Amino acid sequence: MTGCAKWTDALADCALGHAAEPALAAHLAVCPGCANALRESRATAALINEALDRRAAVEPPFHGPERVMARVSGRNRADTRAWWKWAAVGSLAPVVLIAIVLWTRRPTLETDVTALSTWHSPTQALLRPPVGAAWNMTPRLGEGFFKMKP
Repeated sequence: MTGCAKWTDALADCALGHAAEPALAAHLAVCPGCANALRESRATAALINEALDRRAAVEPPFHGPERVMARVSGRNRADTRAWWKWAAVGSLAPVVLIAIVLWTRRPTLETDVTALSTWHSPTQALLRPPVGAAWNMTPRLGEGFFKMKP
């Protein structure tokens, strides 16, 4: 479909069944590209309408008893053959439940921060000097750090 860009919308309207405006009719008389595009668009629209009509003839009416009965009979057959679907759902349910329990009991960021703030290095005791307690206190007058025998 190759036609003039100016007339694209008018050609589409005309192909869908609207009456051609006088200006479009005059243009179609002098432009073979637009006339060919209109013929192609009308042929395509006719094919689409024919396909829709065939589809509507095969399908029962939307609210008619045939459609209701077709759905009811189709549903009964599907229920008897689909026992394995319920078995799959039944076996999947415990897996989902376990996943939910594990997800809710996972450690949060607050517990990780608390654990890190109370953590002490195992080598921290090795870094303290053996006389560390004596260094942190001041002697009283007349006392010494070490008791010496005279």
